[in-house]
Formats: sequence, structure tokens, C-alpha cells
Amino acid sequence: MAPEQEGTAPTVDTVIFDLDGVLLRGDAFGLFMRRVAFAGARLPLAVLLLVLLAPMMIIPASRVRAARWMSRIGLWGRGAEQLRAELGRFGTDLGAEPGRVIAPALAMIRTHLAAGDRVVVATACEHTLARAVLDVIGLAEVELVASHINGPRLIVHNHGATKMVQLAAHQVTPPWRVAYSDSLSDLPILAAAEQAVLVNANARQVARARRVLGARLTAVTWTAG
Repeated sequence: MAPEQEGTAPTVDTVIFDLDGVLLRGDAFGLFMRRVAFAGARLPLAVLLLVLLAPMMIIPASRVRAARWMSRIGLWGRGAEQLRAELGRFGTDLGAEPGRVIAPALAMIRTHLAAGDRVVVATACEHTLARAVLDVIGLAEVELVASHINGPRLIVHNHGATKMVQLAAHQVTPPWRVAYSDSLSDLPILAAAEQAVLVNANARQVARARRVLGARLTAVTWTAG
């Protein structure tokens, strides 16, 4: 890094982390849908929707649309305030659940923070839920760029290329020093990093990512606990 000139602010490196599958085992919002939104009397409705939407779930191009329908129907009837409260409580409980947090990722985030890096979690998970998870595991100072809902309606689905748009809207601009993800849907984010880290990926995913990222790619295996 070049020496800092007198009167200029120190350069801060930006580091991007995904949430689900990197810092947190499983799909946080999916768990909320199964455990809360479709619990009790709504369980038969969930089963019916899974049967009806199964053909769409098989096709990658239709998968996001099917998930959006599942979410909207499952959350129907909940007001915005009630839903925020439920998501917040669930996130707090989920973050405290034994074995849910992936310890090496948490340790890596703390290492970056200690080094003075700007750490941003960019996730498709809903904002209130993701914020509650981060707060309860001691990462209240970490910035968050996430999906947003208003009652049952999805306002922003922070997934794939949309993450780059949302990061820019939050004044988080490439290049960043390191990006961590478990999903090839985050290839735009990984490609914008000086060092790209693919977490818990299979051999096929690593090979595909390496064709895009070359020597910048590091593949790691991190377990929860």
C-alpha cells in the first residue's frame, strides 16, 4: 500500500461476507418460513404449495419466482409491525442456537474488524432477521445490505446481480479486498474482489468459479460450532 500523504484519511479495506452458508448454517429466512410462517394450521398449505410449485423449483430461472410466491402466501395476513417483531425474535433465537453459527467465519470477521477493515454482510436474507442474528452474535458494528419486505410483499430481493446494485446504493463500491460466499450467484461480488473465497463448495462449483476468477480464488471448508 502506498504511503499516506499528510492530511489524507487512512485507506480502509472493504471486505464482503455472505450470511447463509458462510456465517450461518442453513437458510435463515427459509427456517423462519418453516418454523413460524407455515407453522400450525398453515402447515397443510405449505405442503400444497410445495406440490404446486415443485415444477418451478426444478428450473433455476423460475426458482426465485416460486420462492417469492411461497414467501408472500406464507406471510399473508401479518401486518408490517407484527412481522418485523416476529423476524427480530426469530433472528435473536437463531443466532443463539447451538451449532448454528459457523465459527471460522465469525473468527475471520473479528480478525478483519480488528485490522480496521470495513466489513459488510451482503445477503438475500430479510434485513430485520439478518440484523438480529448479527447483533446477538456480537457483530452489531458490521454493516448490512439485505432484502427488504413490507408486510408480506417483497420490496428488494438482494440476490445475485442485485447485490452489486444494493451495495452501490449503500456507498459500498468495488474493488474490495476480500469477498466470502458459498454461492455461484455471488460471482459478480467475488469477481470484484482482489481475493475471492468460496466457502464449502463442491468440486464442480470450485472448477466453475476458478474459470472466472483464476488464481484469486481460494476454496475453504468451514464447519459450524
